[in-house]
Amino acid sequence: MKFSGQVVDALSNLHPGVRRDIRRQLDAANEGKSCDIRALHSPLEGWYRLRVGRHRVIFRYENGELIAEFLAPRNIVYEVFRSPRDLLS
Repeated sequence: MKFSGQVVDALSNLHPGVRRDIRRQLDAANEGKSCDIRALHSPLEGWYRLRVGRHRVIFRYENGELIAEFLAPRNIVYEVFRSPRDLLS
């Protein structure tokens, strides 16, 4: 499992209990356990979201490994996150 710099920074700014809950859910998702995961639709096709309380983690799988790219509260995550692939176009 890998985290982007944004995810590391966001985690470090959260309450320890919330940080622990998010890490547990990410570990569970990485191990293939049942979590609140949904595939995202166009224009974010190929990405997934993990719901942990009011927070969302946007991630993808690469060679079977979970890559957490973005973490934010639900009310802003979909407005702010842009796929790195979109930024290249």
